[in-house]
Amino acid sequence: MEEMYEGLRKSIGKFVSISDDSWNEIKEYWKVFEVSKNQPLTNQGEIEKYFYYIHSGLLRGYFEKNGQEYNMGFSYDGEFSGVYDSLVFQKPSDWNVEALADTKGLRLHYDAFVELQEKYPTTKHWLFKFNQQVMFGLGVFIRSLLADSAEEKFERLMRQSPHIIQIVPQKHLASYLGMTPETFSRMRRKWAG
Repeated sequence: MEEMYEGLRKSIGKFVSISDDSWNEIKEYWKVFEVSKNQPLTNQGEIEKYFYYIHSGLLRGYFEKNGQEYNMGFSYDGEFSGVYDSLVFQKPSDWNVEALADTKGLRLHYDAFVELQEKYPTTKHWLFKFNQQVMFGLGVFIRSLLADSAEEKFERLMRQSPHIIQIVPQKHLASYLGMTPETFSRMRRKWAG
Protein backbone atom coordinates (compact mmCIF):
# COMPACT_ATOMS: atom_id res chain seq x y z
CA MET A 1 0.00 0.00 0.00
CA GLU A 2 2.88 2.37 0.74
CA GLU A 3 3.91 1.98 -2.90
CA MET A 4 0.59 3.54 -3.94
CA TYR A 5 1.18 6.55 -1.70
CA GLU A 6 4.70 6.98 -3.06
CA GLY A 7 3.30 6.87 -6.59
CA LEU A 8 0.72 9.52 -5.67
CA ARG A 9 3.41 11.74 -4.17
CA LYS A 10 5.53 11.35 -7.31
CA SER A 11 2.55 12.26 -9.55
CA ILE A 12 1.76 15.34 -7.45
CA GLY A 13 5.48 16.12 -7.40
CA LYS A 14 5.40 16.68 -11.16
CA PHE A 15 3.55 19.90 -10.34
CA VAL A 16 4.73 20.96 -6.84
CA SER A 17 7.06 19.79 -4.10
CA ILE A 18 5.59 18.85 -0.74
CA SER A 19 7.51 18.78 2.54
CA ASP A 20 7.59 15.47 4.39
CA ASP A 21 5.55 16.91 7.25
CA SER A 22 2.81 18.21 4.93
CA TRP A 23 2.83 14.99 2.93
CA ASN A 24 2.32 12.86 6.05
CA GLU A 25 -0.84 14.86 6.78
CA ILE A 26 -2.08 15.14 3.18
CA LYS A 27 -1.78 11.44 2.41
CA GLU A 28 -4.16 10.59 5.25
CA TYR A 29 -7.01 12.11 3.22
CA TRP A 30 -6.48 9.68 0.34
CA LYS A 31 -8.16 6.26 0.70
CA VAL A 32 -7.51 3.01 -1.15
CA PHE A 33 -10.02 1.85 -3.76
CA GLU A 34 -10.27 -1.16 -6.04
CA VAL A 35 -12.61 -1.71 -8.94
CA SER A 36 -13.04 -4.74 -11.20
CA LYS A 37 -12.95 -4.74 -14.99
CA ASN A 38 -16.18 -3.38 -16.56
CA GLN A 39 -17.35 -1.91 -13.26
CA PRO A 40 -18.52 1.73 -13.33
CA LEU A 41 -17.03 4.31 -10.99
CA THR A 42 -19.31 7.17 -12.01
CA ASN A 43 -22.48 7.04 -14.08
CA GLN A 44 -23.93 9.79 -16.22
CA GLY A 45 -26.39 11.78 -14.09
CA GLU A 46 -24.59 11.07 -10.80
CA ILE A 47 -22.59 13.68 -8.93
CA GLU A 48 -18.90 12.76 -8.79
CA LYS A 49 -17.83 12.15 -5.21
CA TYR A 50 -14.13 11.38 -5.71
CA PHE A 51 -10.91 12.47 -7.37
CA TYR A 52 -8.95 9.33 -8.31
CA TYR A 53 -5.26 8.48 -8.53
CA ILE A 54 -4.68 5.34 -10.60
CA HIS A 55 -1.87 3.17 -9.25
CA SER A 56 -2.48 0.30 -11.66
CA GLY A 57 -5.21 -0.46 -14.16
CA LEU A 58 -7.17 1.40 -16.79
CA LEU A 59 -10.24 3.66 -16.75
CA ARG A 60 -12.14 5.24 -19.60
CA GLY A 61 -14.41 8.25 -19.73
CA TYR A 62 -17.28 8.01 -22.21
CA PHE A 63 -20.83 9.08 -22.94
CA GLU A 64 -23.64 7.56 -24.96
CA LYS A 65 -25.78 9.21 -27.60
CA ASN A 66 -28.34 7.52 -29.85
CA GLY A 67 -27.11 4.12 -28.71
CA GLN A 68 -23.48 4.80 -29.60
CA GLU A 69 -20.60 5.22 -27.15
CA TYR A 70 -18.11 8.07 -27.53
CA ASN A 71 -14.81 7.73 -25.69
CA MET A 72 -13.44 10.93 -24.21
CA GLY A 73 -10.21 9.70 -22.67
CA PHE A 74 -8.33 7.08 -20.70
CA SER A 75 -6.49 7.09 -17.37
CA TYR A 76 -3.86 4.56 -16.37
CA ASP A 77 -0.90 4.01 -14.05
CA GLY A 78 0.29 7.21 -12.38
CA GLU A 79 -2.55 9.41 -13.65
CA PHE A 80 -5.57 11.13 -12.12
CA SER A 81 -9.16 10.47 -13.11
CA GLY A 82 -12.82 11.11 -12.41
CA VAL A 83 -15.50 13.39 -13.78
CA TYR A 84 -13.63 16.50 -12.75
CA ASP A 85 -16.23 19.14 -13.65
CA SER A 86 -18.91 17.20 -11.76
CA LEU A 87 -16.60 16.95 -8.75
CA VAL A 88 -15.61 20.62 -8.70
CA PHE A 89 -19.10 22.02 -9.27
CA GLN A 90 -21.00 19.17 -7.56
CA LYS A 91 -23.37 18.90 -10.51
CA PRO A 92 -24.62 15.74 -12.27
CA SER A 93 -22.07 14.16 -14.57
CA ASP A 94 -22.53 14.37 -18.33
CA TRP A 95 -20.52 11.19 -18.84
CA ASN A 96 -19.40 7.88 -17.33
CA VAL A 97 -16.17 6.48 -15.91
CA GLU A 98 -15.66 2.73 -16.20
CA ALA A 99 -12.80 0.31 -15.52
CA LEU A 100 -11.44 -1.36 -18.66
CA ALA A 101 -9.18 -3.51 -16.44
CA ASP A 102 -8.99 -4.36 -12.77
CA THR A 103 -7.88 -1.07 -11.25
CA LYS A 104 -6.58 0.02 -7.88
CA GLY A 105 -5.38 3.27 -6.49
CA LEU A 106 -6.29 6.07 -4.11
CA ARG A 107 -9.25 8.38 -4.05
CA LEU A 108 -10.00 11.69 -2.42
CA HIS A 109 -13.57 12.40 -1.33
CA TYR A 110 -15.05 15.76 -2.35
CA ASP A 111 -15.13 17.01 1.27
CA ALA A 112 -11.43 16.18 1.67
CA PHE A 113 -10.74 17.76 -1.74
CA VAL A 114 -12.18 21.05 -0.46
CA GLU A 115 -10.58 20.81 2.98
CA LEU A 116 -7.11 20.13 1.58
CA GLN A 117 -7.29 23.26 -0.58
CA GLU A 118 -8.28 25.37 2.42
CA LYS A 119 -5.73 23.85 4.78
CA TYR A 120 -2.66 23.44 2.55
CA PRO A 121 -1.64 26.16 0.07
CA THR A 122 0.54 23.55 -1.67
CA THR A 123 -2.59 21.58 -2.57
CA LYS A 124 -4.25 24.65 -4.05
CA HIS A 125 -1.09 25.37 -6.08
CA TRP A 126 -0.93 21.74 -7.25
CA LEU A 127 -4.55 21.83 -8.43
CA PHE A 128 -3.95 25.13 -10.20
CA LYS A 129 -1.05 23.56 -12.11
CA PHE A 130 -3.09 20.41 -12.74
CA ASN A 131 -5.96 22.49 -14.15
CA GLN A 132 -3.52 24.29 -16.46
CA GLN A 133 -2.37 20.95 -17.84
CA VAL A 134 -5.94 19.73 -18.29
CA MET A 135 -6.93 22.90 -20.16
CA PHE A 136 -3.86 22.71 -22.40
CA GLY A 137 -4.57 19.06 -23.22
CA LEU A 138 -8.21 19.82 -23.89
CA GLY A 139 -7.24 22.57 -26.33
CA VAL A 140 -4.90 20.23 -28.22
CA PHE A 141 -7.59 17.54 -28.32
CA ILE A 142 -10.33 19.88 -29.59
CA ARG A 143 -8.08 21.36 -32.25
CA SER A 144 -7.11 17.90 -33.44
CA LEU A 145 -10.70 16.67 -33.39
CA LEU A 146 -11.88 19.59 -35.50
CA ALA A 147 -9.04 20.03 -37.95
CA ASP A 148 -6.82 16.94 -38.22
CA SER A 149 -7.22 14.11 -40.69
CA ALA A 150 -7.62 10.56 -39.41
CA GLU A 151 -3.95 9.94 -40.17
CA GLU A 152 -2.85 13.07 -38.27
CA LYS A 153 -4.96 12.07 -35.26
CA PHE A 154 -3.48 8.59 -35.26
CA GLU A 155 0.08 9.91 -35.61
CA ARG A 156 -0.44 12.36 -32.73
CA LEU A 157 -1.65 9.51 -30.52
CA MET A 158 1.35 7.38 -31.46
CA ARG A 159 3.79 10.23 -30.74
CA GLN A 160 2.21 11.18 -27.41
CA SER A 161 1.25 7.76 -26.03
CA PRO A 162 2.64 4.89 -28.15
CA HIS A 163 2.08 2.38 -25.33
CA ILE A 164 -1.68 3.04 -25.27
CA ILE A 165 -2.22 0.77 -28.25
CA GLN A 166 -1.09 -2.14 -26.06
CA ILE A 167 -3.49 -1.44 -23.19
CA VAL A 168 -6.69 0.08 -24.65
CA PRO A 169 -8.96 -1.98 -26.93
CA GLN A 170 -8.85 -0.83 -30.55
CA LYS A 171 -12.59 -0.06 -30.73
CA HIS A 172 -12.24 2.42 -27.84
CA LEU A 173 -9.19 4.11 -29.37
CA ALA A 174 -11.01 4.43 -32.69
CA SER A 175 -13.96 6.09 -30.94
CA TYR A 176 -11.61 8.42 -29.04
CA LEU A 177 -10.05 9.54 -32.32
CA GLY A 178 -13.43 9.91 -34.04
CA MET A 179 -12.89 7.19 -36.63
CA THR A 180 -14.24 3.75 -37.44
CA PRO A 181 -12.45 0.65 -36.10
CA GLU A 182 -11.63 -0.25 -39.72
CA THR A 183 -9.90 3.09 -40.34
CA PHE A 184 -8.04 2.72 -37.06
CA SER A 185 -6.91 -0.78 -38.02
CA ARG A 186 -5.68 0.49 -41.40
CA MET A 187 -3.72 3.30 -39.71
CA ARG A 188 -2.21 0.85 -37.26
CA ARG A 189 -1.03 -1.47 -40.04
CA LYS A 190 0.44 1.47 -41.94
CA TRP A 191 2.21 2.75 -38.83
CA ALA A 192 3.68 -0.68 -38.03
CA GLY A 193 4.68 -1.42 -41.61
